[in-house]
Amino acid sequence: MTDFQPAFADGDLSDNESRAVMINGRKVLICRAGGALYAVENRCTHQEAELEGGRIRGCFISCPLHGVRFDLRDGSPMGQLTRVSLPTYEIRVVDGMIEVALDN
Repeated sequence: MTDFQPAFADGDLSDNESRAVMINGRKVLICRAGGALYAVENRCTHQEAELEGGRIRGCFISCPLHGVRFDLRDGSPMGQLTRVSLPTYEIRVVDGMIEVALDN
């Protein structure tokens, strides 16, 4: 069974915005891009910088520190600075609340 945890209200996140939350001791970044929701680990795999505040274009987020781009759909990196993908998490909206499932 997948264990979803509440994050915040769906209406609190506009398109092309992100918000960092702590869920069960993990830093999760929830993003809305092109009207769709995504949840990734809030940590760039290049130099461990937080991704919150990074620019979202299409289905990609850019790290604010060095500009590494990650595909929000599967966490895969673009460019030469890292080959390590971001962990991604299942996300849903139930009764107006964004919920994220973290694997154990």
